[in-house]
Amino acid sequence: MKCVNRHVTAVFSVCILLVLALSMDISCSEAESGLSIFAAAGAKMPLDEVCAQFEAEHGGAVVVNYGGGGEVLNQMSLSRSGDIYIAPEQGFMQTAADKQVIDAETIETIAYMIPVIAVPKGNAKNILSLQDLTRWGLRVGITRPETTLLGRYTPEIFQKAGLVEEIGQNIVTQAARPDSLLTMLVMGQVDAGIIWHFYGVQAPEDIEVIFLSPEQLTGIGEMQIAVSTYCRNERLAREFIDFIISANGREIFRKHGYIVDVEEVSQYWR
Repeated sequence: MKCVNRHVTAVFSVCILLVLALSMDISCSEAESGLSIFAAAGAKMPLDEVCAQFEAEHGGAVVVNYGGGGEVLNQMSLSRSGDIYIAPEQGFMQTAADKQVIDAETIETIAYMIPVIAVPKGNAKNILSLQDLTRWGLRVGITRPETTLLGRYTPEIFQKAGLVEEIGQNIVTQAARPDSLLTMLVMGQVDAGIIWHFYGVQAPEDIEVIFLSPEQLTGIGEMQIAVSTYCRNERLAREFIDFIISANGREIFRKHGYIVDVEEVSQYWR
């Protein structure tokens, strides 16, 4: 009787293992049929268009999880999932490499971003320079230095201009993300802010941007992409990266206000 029970137990164990193996095969094949991307929310407009074209040409669904650059990086790290990471700024990508969330050898730059002064459409306060941000009673918004590269550049820009205290007294908010600061500008909650230049193209009915001279800037932003170390479809992930940095992919980002040629960057920062 014991022998029969052992035999039944052994057969049952084998069946369980087979079921688990089949389940793993199914989940792998499902993962390999498409891509999971964790991306900066600021890239949504061009990235949605890129994904639609890629799906049409290559097949397989592309699922994008949008959020703050650090937010989605943490999600990837905690869940140990995702095929591709798109960072809004190079600082986030360096963090991803340091944490071994991405394969550093696969990093590519998609586009470049320039810090600018942004004001509500019409520029009722007639703001044309950093000096104008020192006016008494003006409401200035910036982004947080601990969450964005733009937030670290902004005080450096003020420092370089010798206006830290003068502009500092007018700062009324520090947004967690540049797109949040854009919303504050549109809603009239601030009179001016330092954001990335491409928002002027994406929201032309709501804001205007004032470019600073190259000498006034302390750095620019680079939107970057890389294959995740958790990637389950490296072939398709690399195909997606090749597509997004191709002439066609870069043209989509250009259309949405980004700078995609490094030579053009020299007009704004050197």
